[in-house]
Amino acid sequence: MKVWFDILTPKQFWFFTSIEKELRERGLEVLLTSRRYEQIIPILEDVGRKDIIVVGEFGGGSLLGKLKASVSRTMELVDVIEKHSPDACVSSGSLDMTRISFGLHIPHILLSDTPESPVNRYCVPLSNYVFTPWIISKDEWVKYGINCRSVLKYRALDPMAWLDGFKPNRRILDELGLDEFNYVLFRMPETQASYLIGVNTEYVTKLAEKLTSNLSGVKLVVLARYGEQTTQLKKLGKGALILDKPVSDHSILYYASLFIGGGGTMTQEAVLMGVPTMSAYPGRLPAVHRYLVGIGALSHFRSWQDALKKALNILERADDARKFQTRLANRLKRRMVNPAKVVAGWLENVASGRGV
Repeated sequence: MKVWFDILTPKQFWFFTSIEKELRERGLEVLLTSRRYEQIIPILEDVGRKDIIVVGEFGGGSLLGKLKASVSRTMELVDVIEKHSPDACVSSGSLDMTRISFGLHIPHILLSDTPESPVNRYCVPLSNYVFTPWIISKDEWVKYGINCRSVLKYRALDPMAWLDGFKPNRRILDELGLDEFNYVLFRMPETQASYLIGVNTEYVTKLAEKLTSNLSGVKLVVLARYGEQTTQLKKLGKGALILDKPVSDHSILYYASLFIGGGGTMTQEAVLMGVPTMSAYPGRLPAVHRYLVGIGALSHFRSWQDALKKALNILERADDARKFQTRLANRLKRRMVNPAKVVAGWLENVASGRGV
């Protein structure tokens, strides 16, 4: 049995390669594809994954650009899939893969913790199964047209797939000139995603500006996603370290004294690592984040004033905040499984003859 994964984001790279490892150990074949995208290619190069087939490109921040890129990429992918003939497809909402799997009658499995994503209106009805974290109601998926029995759950947050067994390494700190537990890591929002088009993200940038002028003895490290964000952040001056490429070493997150996330995945990662964590997500808070807020593992803010006040308060009691968050993270992880093992085990059963 050969399983095809389509990697569109950094999160999908970490998740799908974790499943890949489990599948190969079980003797199954794996096909990995991706696209030319400034958030993906540097990671592939950094970890040396030249075997992943790169097809097409990211469509940018406009709906028209996304549509054109998707149509073109789908055509290119058809030739790849005709050559490799996968038996099953797995994505986290790849429109291109879903169209091909439907057209060629290849079973498609959707792995997603974001029922609010607009791609679900297209991908869910054409999927044979949906895998999702246990905290998300099946109704969130059934409303898109899939049968309730086809929604499968795992008791984990997705980052457990690649953080299981994680051990931090100071190498990245030495490369960047950072001291452990003496910097704030700030992740910019995904401003070119379809689900944030038209959403005001100015207060997130304003928060970064205010942090730069209010931090004392603590470095601000900002993870930009796109070139225009890097240009905009240059006004922070020498008070901040701007990283304009994705970092493949999760240790940079582990050693932060505080993480402020404008996105989704790294916020979950930080919580599971025991890092004091705040969210400045500019859109409607995703289901998983609402869960973390509800159990006291995450604070979410929609104004830079409230966020700045909370951040400075955390840094004033940094040791206690870290200890509290670590205890909470350990309790969370003890109750979770590795979702990569769950999905790989299910696919292995399929390969043994149960069918999809």
